[in-house]
Amino acid sequence: MNKPVAFIIEDDRDVVALFRHVLDIAGYRTEIVLDGSEAMDRLEEFQPNIVLLDLQLPGMSGIEILTRMRADDRMRNIPVIIITAYPVIASSLPVQPDLLLYKPVDINQLGNLVQRLQATQGGMDEPVHDIVTGLYTLPFFALRLTFSLERIKQSEFRRFGVLFADVAKVNELKRQMSDDELNRFFRGLADEFKDALRPTDTMAWSPSDEYFLTLIEEIPTPEAPLRIAGRVRDSMKKFLESNDFGLGLRANVGVLLCDSEYNDTHQIMKNIDIARRYLREGLYTNPSIFDREMLKKK
Repeated sequence: MNKPVAFIIEDDRDVVALFRHVLDIAGYRTEIVLDGSEAMDRLEEFQPNIVLLDLQLPGMSGIEILTRMRADDRMRNIPVIIITAYPVIASSLPVQPDLLLYKPVDINQLGNLVQRLQATQGGMDEPVHDIVTGLYTLPFFALRLTFSLERIKQSEFRRFGVLFADVAKVNELKRQMSDDELNRFFRGLADEFKDALRPTDTMAWSPSDEYFLTLIEEIPTPEAPLRIAGRVRDSMKKFLESNDFGLGLRANVGVLLCDSEYNDTHQIMKNIDIARRYLREGLYTNPSIFDREMLKKK
């Protein structure tokens, strides 16, 4: 099995040696470039699994590299970790990286991050879009979820949300439909799901358990997640009412609020499964907001 590739773009050789050591231990093959222009040329030739990028580089700045990557369809989904000693510059980036690490980098933090990334490595090696719905695949979603969790671990007062949505009585529907008909049904439902959210949101589909997911990375007010969940439910409801087949189909929608007490994404996904079950059983209103403490008490 080929090792995943970490591309380190950094002109400080001491920092490079430190990062390379951590990534080697985590099971990555590392490639290193010290010049920004050379790094951009190399990125045109291959697709690393992750990029560690300094902002202050000779030849071409890290800001320009990140901007070009995000504008390129082939490179836009490569996870980028910005490493910088300049918080002011980092706070005004024209496009956002997956994660920011400030120098001097906490090596334990970096080590923990790459260990968590290894648990979701499939998200970097496999196709990122589901063939039926066009949404992101579950492994790729787990990768983005890892970065979201790492971000809030840098500030214990922050939270993000994971919105989930499934269809009640979907098993009865599956007994009435051929595979092609079922694929068309879920494709149409995915379109309604997307229309209720922002195009830039990380939206995914789990084909094995047949439910939708999206990250709510910014929560401006306590009411915002419930408002988003209601919008998703209403959008999906319209589609289900016109494709009901007399079954009484409905969309169950909830949001799990995630804090820095979660150790990894597996715990988050486990709690989402519990919350989905509670909604199916009618123990909470639809839509509902859940958090770790609520589910622990149940």
